Amino acid sequence: MTETVRPRGADEQGQSAGERRTSARSRRVGGAVALVAAVGAAAVMLTLDPGGPGGPARPENGTPELAAGAALSQLPGLLPDGAPYTPVYLLDPQRSVGTAPTADENGIRLLLLSGGQQRELVTVPRERAPEFAGFTTDGTTLAWLELTSDKDGAAHTRVMAAPLAAGAPRVVTPDTGNVVLFDKQGDLSLHDGLLSWISDIGKPDVSAVFTVPLAGGKPQRREVPGAWSISAWPWLVSEDTADGTPVRLHDLGSGAETAVPAQPGEMLSCSPAWCRAVTIGGDDAATTTIELRKPDGSGTVRTAVGSVAAAVTDIALLDRYEVYSRSSADYAATELLLYDLKTAKLTRVAPVSNQVVARDGMLWWSTGDNETLVWHVLDLRALAL
Repeated sequence: MTETVRPRGADEQGQSAGERRTSARSRRVGGAVALVAAVGAAAVMLTLDPGGPGGPARPENGTPELAAGAALSQLPGLLPDGAPYTPVYLLDPQRSVGTAPTADENGIRLLLLSGGQQRELVTVPRERAPEFAGFTTDGTTLAWLELTSDKDGAAHTRVMAAPLAAGAPRVVTPDTGNVVLFDKQGDLSLHDGLLSWISDIGKPDVSAVFTVPLAGGKPQRREVPGAWSISAWPWLVSEDTADGTPVRLHDLGSGAETAVPAQPGEMLSCSPAWCRAVTIGGDDAATTTIELRKPDGSGTVRTAVGSVAAAVTDIALLDRYEVYSRSSADYAATELLLYDLKTAKLTRVAPVSNQVVARDGMLWWSTGDNETLVWHVLDLRALAL
């Protein structure tokens, strides 16, 4: 399993499952996670120099700023009623799905904000410890996972869906198994009118792929030997490796499987299009290196060297953009960086960022807290035009 390396600043209320990182019911913790944390810890001691092979030259005045233009927008951190708002999914810069407490703070609301209008999708009592994850859409319907606990602490998960235009949410199925979340776009995969996710069914070294029609029905279960997460459908990817073990890619459609070898000392994670290799240098080198390469080993690009860590789990968003975080020169702030594989350039998106999230071509991050909380949005789809 892999986890997002995130800067600090997540709000306690209304967190998505990807943000509540210690949720035992929805997480596998592997050895790779410890190395991810080590990368983040090492990063604060290093300086960035992306001018290695395949990387852009660094201007004398530092990393150039991203010219985002119209692709950059903002969301308020507070709703008109004063409740703090945490966006968990963005349909586009004008439409966001997020959480906020109720006025009495006894419940958590899941809201759809669009054009200044506020629509309440569901409200769950806070005592049930609600989490919302896996958001996905076909452009007409929004689907997600709702995770709660009962008074005895038992976990419950439902797959939910709601029309984007109007109408009440519905339960697609409560029959989910023990859902495993990886803070990835494929946590709930929407494909061909179907929804799929990974569950732990209690069998050693076996993953269960559950699939149900978006319209509802009884899920079908397919057991696959190994520990997998869903990548770009129909591909599964094995857990990140930090011990030289190859990362495997498995095509559920054809059954084809690819093993991607890892080099000594690197942490490797892959998608069907790209693999990200993170290497922490020795004490004398005092550097961390991030490289991308194709699963077949070709097209290696050194994207960054120094005080940089992956800010999101997914690799090469839109098959083009890598999102990194970096501590500032005085270690007082966390910068947000973007590497463009098409132009081979590293740019600074923001000098300060707290929580960083990316899904389906949308990147957003927070600055400030409490009354000064603001969410900044970068539409990578518009940036790529």
